[in-house]
Amino acid sequence: MPHDVRTVAGLMESWMRDQALPLWATAGFDGRAGRFEEGLSFDGTPRQEMPIRLLVQARQIFVFSLAQRQRWHSGAAALAERAFGSMCRDYYRRDGRDGWGFSIARDGTVVDATRDLYAHAFVLLAIAAHVQATGNREELTLAHETLVFLDREMTAPWGGGYVEASPWREGPRRQNPHMHLFEALLALWECSRDRRFLERAASLFELFLAKFFQAGQGVLFENFDDALRPVPGNGAIVEPGHHFEWCWLLRRYETQADDGRVGAVVERLYDNAGRAGFDADGLIVDEVHPDGTILKPSRRLWPMTEAIKSDLAEARRGRMGSAERAVELTRALYRRFLAPAPNGGWVDRLGPDGSPLVDFMPATSLYHLAGAVDELSSFQAGAGR
Repeated sequence: MPHDVRTVAGLMESWMRDQALPLWATAGFDGRAGRFEEGLSFDGTPRQEMPIRLLVQARQIFVFSLAQRQRWHSGAAALAERAFGSMCRDYYRRDGRDGWGFSIARDGTVVDATRDLYAHAFVLLAIAAHVQATGNREELTLAHETLVFLDREMTAPWGGGYVEASPWREGPRRQNPHMHLFEALLALWECSRDRRFLERAASLFELFLAKFFQAGQGVLFENFDDALRPVPGNGAIVEPGHHFEWCWLLRRYETQADDGRVGAVVERLYDNAGRAGFDADGLIVDEVHPDGTILKPSRRLWPMTEAIKSDLAEARRGRMGSAERAVELTRALYRRFLAPAPNGGWVDRLGPDGSPLVDFMPATSLYHLAGAVDELSSFQAGAGR
């Protein structure tokens, strides 16, 4: 193991323990309502004008459940437990219908009752993380109820997979919610050993191979029509960050399912993202065309974390240079996105000239950062999934 992995792992663990979790457990948590805040301004005040999304609650429950398991924060267990109860109270069947509502106001009234696939995927991930942290398997009943709802109300009539939202809304169908549903199902399998979850993950892997992954070009498309046919021409978007995220998830799936097809797909995705995803600053651009030319040159925090995770997964399999790249990415992540922000916060998006493109810290980014820190910690300790 390169000595520098230990160094950057220690740096990021210290940042998580001493800065990030204390900030988001205090300023980032509404103690009166028992909910996490949607985001913080750079002065540390909550963005109270914004509706509070289910997605934020689910991601932060994941983070603080992970923090409990890793013993990163002494109050993590109580915070995750309270937020989990509040999430169920505020979003689950709140309007008398099955499923989880999208957002509420600060007083608890429903703002948007849409059932959103992306948010439901993260509810399932939050349940898995909470079960793993607490050992309370009774919460798996809630996961099964949520999956029954998705099957009954949101199964797509064409193309496979699930629709974006219920009620149905205009717009493309995306691979991204399915990717996070795949992640959640793997986590549910890992915490329960209930093969129904692994079988569902296997079905989504088949959908990935049949629809999302474009084998001829070796890339992953983002947007599709109602039948999951790729959006043609200039509408075809490739996000290098999602290439790395899928690589990490597929390696995790490979370990659990022993599917011999995974390796060749990861090779294509990893090589494509490494070749076309980075700009001259060594940061990952948001979007490229399928031929690799840059479509959106802005740079966000989260692709850096996913590339770190992917590189560490590849390093475990002996890929030359991947551990060293994970070190360089971690240093760049800290230097460009974390160090310029208030303690425990981040600059979420940078323009091509390096200037911040947002004036607040979205809470959702902590999910990506916690995942990267977890991978760095596991790698330097010699443990793998």
